Amino acid sequence: MNQEQFGTMEPKKLFLKLAIPSLISMLFSSLYMMADGIFVGKIIGSKALAAINLVFPIIMILFAVGDMVASGASVKIGIKLGEKNEKEASEIFSVALLFIFILNIIFAIIGLIFTKDIIFILIKDKELANLAYKFAYVFILFLPIIAPFFAIDNYLRICGKANMSMWINIGVSVLNIILDAIFIGYLKLGIEYAALASSLSMSIGTLILIYPFITKKVVLRFTKPKINIKEMLGIIYNGSSQFFSNVSGSVMSIIMNSFLLHYGGAVGVAAYSIVMYIESLIVPMLFGMIDAVQPVFSYNYGAKNNKRIMTFFKITCTVALSISIVTMIIIFVFPDFLVRMFSSESDIAVIDMAKKALLLYAPSYLFTWFIMTVSGVLTGLEKATESIVLMSAESIILPLFSTLVLTQLIGVYGIFITPTISGAVSIVVSIILWRKCIKSEIENS
Repeated sequence: MNQEQFGTMEPKKLFLKLAIPSLISMLFSSLYMMADGIFVGKIIGSKALAAINLVFPIIMILFAVGDMVASGASVKIGIKLGEKNEKEASEIFSVALLFIFILNIIFAIIGLIFTKDIIFILIKDKELANLAYKFAYVFILFLPIIAPFFAIDNYLRICGKANMSMWINIGVSVLNIILDAIFIGYLKLGIEYAALASSLSMSIGTLILIYPFITKKVVLRFTKPKINIKEMLGIIYNGSSQFFSNVSGSVMSIIMNSFLLHYGGAVGVAAYSIVMYIESLIVPMLFGMIDAVQPVFSYNYGAKNNKRIMTFFKITCTVALSISIVTMIIIFVFPDFLVRMFSSESDIAVIDMAKKALLLYAPSYLFTWFIMTVSGVLTGLEKATESIVLMSAESIILPLFSTLVLTQLIGVYGIFITPTISGAVSIVVSIILWRKCIKSEIENS
């Protein structure tokens, strides 16, 4: 598909062409994350599952800066393509990818030096800390080659190669599950091999994704990097909401884990880990769908086609709401089955707490879809400040306040109900920002 069709193809047909491959890609990516949780939880044990939940936010912080550059550059590239300026779009692409690679080499070096100390400071339980470090060390080692995976995948979709992106993501996910089955299921190796399975799969994915750009089979080309300070600041600004969302989410996860350890111990962390693995199936699908159509918002913003932006917003909302409602229904009908997928039958305390946690968490999906959609559109229209306001309310301010209050009233279960309470309030902020920053601008132009 040619990227010019972002402005010409019938909206529903274009949405399906972009969103379905991305949804399938994210579904398979989520399945391999769930496979990690199933293999680790059932074979290595609930303590290893808890260790992954404790350390993964730290790994995500390392990914966040590269994600910021990738997301911010995507907006600029989409707008340049909408303006028919392919040369500048390729220059932005080349600089962004080089910057991401160099940053992650630096982060890998720093991470290898300091991660162990940080983990053992944050996690007082030495067994949990040791498991967490073994898992994190492998990811940090592979950081320079796996961090660009998500950026290159995004750029491939901007070039209209959504189906190619889908098949590569499916291949990476299937390979990861196969490696999990070999390393953990068959060879009975430790937690670090779950990280190795993911890292090897994503490394191969990065190499495959970069091939079309090297062979000049897509509109974006590798050019001699031209560092433009103003352009870089614009990229960082556009990606700042994505960065803030990633970092704030990771920081809040670290804070939540400290609450979980205090109020629920390792059982509480393991129970919450199960909820997060189930969420990792749904939220990435929503994010993938929104991320897939974001180039359409940017392209049509550059082309000044505001009516088309509104049409795509409505379609995205309809599909996101439908996915969220189906998810909530499945959770309410099959909580026991979902929880036992990640637990051995002997972990009775974990199973019991996880079922209650899942039921308390499920209504949050009624709000998440709209917050994510509005934030994605704000970013696509270069309104990063407003997106940061929304994400700060949804990711930090309201969850922290709710957790502080609710844990005093109902203990560890206050943590599990926090996303529902904070989501209900955040959706009000989303509606205000939508009406002020998007709807009014489109209607008055």
